[in-house]
Amino acid sequence: MPDQLTVRRILGDQPFAEIGRPVWAVTDERHGCVIAAGDLGHVMWRGTGHWPAHRIGVYEADTLRPRHVVASRYSVCAIEPHPELPLVAVGTGRYDGSWDFEGQLLLLHLETGCVTNLLSKTRQVRHLRWLEDGRLAMLLSPEDKDGGFRKGFELAVAVDDWLSAPAGLVDPDEARHPMVESGLLYDPHVRDTLARLTEDRWRRRAEVRDLAVPADGRVLATGRHTDLECWDPSGTLRWTLPADGEGSVRVEAAPDGESAWVTYQGYRRDEVTGRLVDRATTVQRISTTDGGVVDSVDVPSAPALCAADEGWLALRPQGRDPHATLLFAPTHQEAARLDLAPGRSNSPALRVRHSARLLYVDGPGPDDSPWIHTIDPPDARGPATLHPLFPLRWDPASTLQPWYGPAVELTDTLIHAGRTYEPGATYAEGREGTYVVSRRLPDGEPRWVHRTDKPLADLDGDERRTYVVYLTGEVEILDSATGEVRARHTLRAHGHPVTPLSAAYRADQQRLVVGTVDGRILDCTVLD
Repeated sequence: MPDQLTVRRILGDQPFAEIGRPVWAVTDERHGCVIAAGDLGHVMWRGTGHWPAHRIGVYEADTLRPRHVVASRYSVCAIEPHPELPLVAVGTGRYDGSWDFEGQLLLLHLETGCVTNLLSKTRQVRHLRWLEDGRLAMLLSPEDKDGGFRKGFELAVAVDDWLSAPAGLVDPDEARHPMVESGLLYDPHVRDTLARLTEDRWRRRAEVRDLAVPADGRVLATGRHTDLECWDPSGTLRWTLPADGEGSVRVEAAPDGESAWVTYQGYRRDEVTGRLVDRATTVQRISTTDGGVVDSVDVPSAPALCAADEGWLALRPQGRDPHATLLFAPTHQEAARLDLAPGRSNSPALRVRHSARLLYVDGPGPDDSPWIHTIDPPDARGPATLHPLFPLRWDPASTLQPWYGPAVELTDTLIHAGRTYEPGATYAEGREGTYVVSRRLPDGEPRWVHRTDKPLADLDGDERRTYVVYLTGEVEILDSATGEVRARHTLRAHGHPVTPLSAAYRADQQRLVVGTVDGRILDCTVLD
């Protein structure tokens, strides 16, 4: 079989990982399962479809393996298993931020995983209760905010056979009873419940934002709840640095694998003053042996990292406050300061793996569009210099607007990817998607272009194969020379699709590791 991809093991795996931040957990002993719900957080989704952040999981009571995982459009407010039938009623909803309350009443079959929305109109379903006479009692939000945030209308519905209850059965406008207090719309003891069910093994994990795989087979990962963690080649967690604030973003491992540069996100609270301090302006070099801080660099604004295989590293200004770009030699000592304008795009910085040079995007260039540049480090012939290479847009005649993102440098070739926008006759007809383009170095002549409507997560590869990972869980394996799609795979954990955020490839290990939004790392074997 050509271009196989097999999930060999899952790092950071644990029960209830699929639901993210938990909000509800209910045990149904009659049907031998646990119904849990949670929120996976926000993901920037560019392309077709949308990001359903909320999840409902049905888990086997004895093994806690997922039986069903269902996406919900709205956050879960209530869960109530049927006292006899293999059904669970799930109330969902939210305030839309302007005027209305939205939501659904879901009836989930515990054996088949089939879901039916029982509401004919959107409302937030705040509480549920099965009555002794077989009716389902519910507390529905008013239609708009003038009706109140903490109260709801009571309504009870009878059905001859709940197993065949039709969609749209309940009309929220039939609720004309006096309003009563809603109470809590989440389970305040959910974390204690998950800890008890897992014998205190459950820990909150989230977004694996970046990955690095040194030559010795270890895996380094950044994330929302960890500043950096290190996994042994055996799959054992060697050490972890808990997040100080909102976690870390980028990791760049040194060529010798003994240390790694890490960037951060958001704020932390100063222990002395109690004030919030911007962590994004700090870059630290961490020892991969024990997680100790080796070096720390503070800059006026959040920096973008540019790295080369030989160990050169540039910290370029990314925020509003201009400052010098700091250039570090492979010895980790500052080698130069360069005057570069801050990158003001909302896109992530150009991230080039396996690069022989320091590449970045700046603009506008001679054609009034962003250009790809290179930083030539200082040597015996002179100081560091900046050189424009070619425009980011490979077809000046096209209306397609490309943004920059992940890239990989091969022999005389740069393959880079990002999101695209193509204007239509109207705004509604505009099309967003993803491109992958192969450019000849150093002139930028396009060799092939691959386009899709799937939202991009990350990209890596080598001279033979380029692995394009999408937020949908799909991985496309492209021929690096021709752009031909060699294979497509859907990443799954315990039989259920995942949402990737990051990826890293090691050709010498025939290995692709993929970080997910729920905090797990899929360690995959890739074979030709």
